[in-house]
Amino acid sequence: MGSVESYAIALAEFRRVVRLDSRAPAIGPVYGSPGRVTILCGVTGSIAPLAQCRTSLGHPPRHFSWFDRFSYLRIPRSGWAWLGDPLGQILEVQDLLLTEGRLVWGAVVQANNELFERGWRDRPAAVIYSPDTAVFDDNPELLLTIARKLYRLKETWQADPELHAFSRMLTSEVDRQMRMQVPRQLTGSADVYCTDIIVARRHLPGRVLNEPLVPLLIAPEHTAMTMMLPSRFWSASA
Repeated sequence: MGSVESYAIALAEFRRVVRLDSRAPAIGPVYGSPGRVTILCGVTGSIAPLAQCRTSLGHPPRHFSWFDRFSYLRIPRSGWAWLGDPLGQILEVQDLLLTEGRLVWGAVVQANNELFERGWRDRPAAVIYSPDTAVFDDNPELLLTIARKLYRLKETWQADPELHAFSRMLTSEVDRQMRMQVPRQLTGSADVYCTDIIVARRHLPGRVLNEPLVPLLIAPEHTAMTMMLPSRFWSASA
């Protein structure tokens, strides 16, 4: 089966799952039970290979114009939306992530349901990523497999303390986690982390989330915060 055909099947399944959950309204700037869906796709289609995204973005330290920073690259401060929310810390370090961060694949575990329809409000999502680029750069589907395993823990009772912590966090949907290590029994020898991010509408093609995999900017030497790479840099021709 060709990659285009595989992607078409995966995207159809992605949208089918979203529709199943779309009957319930999404809740505020926090997740809320009605605002989550699981991602079941296998491959990404509209995002260039990560190496090409890196070329489009450029090597750190990166320099952007004042206009680009404030008109597009920065996640906007939406009034009081993130006040008192741990996600607000992302706004404080986003310049660092844009100029110094390195690119890795991120797999969506669950996200606010509003993100799967065109809109203007930024919403949260839980994603997993690994700094181990040697393993995941060319095999992002491995991250999707781990994301599915994690989501299956939701609303289940787990005797293992590590699995129970993830089950509780995913079920709660308001328990923010920044760089929580995924148990090795789900990842093998790879270091994989789960984190919450702000999905900025201006950084999505068409202001809608259609991808189970997105490029993320991380700088673990400086911060546990993570942000999604703006979609301007997703294309090899950017």
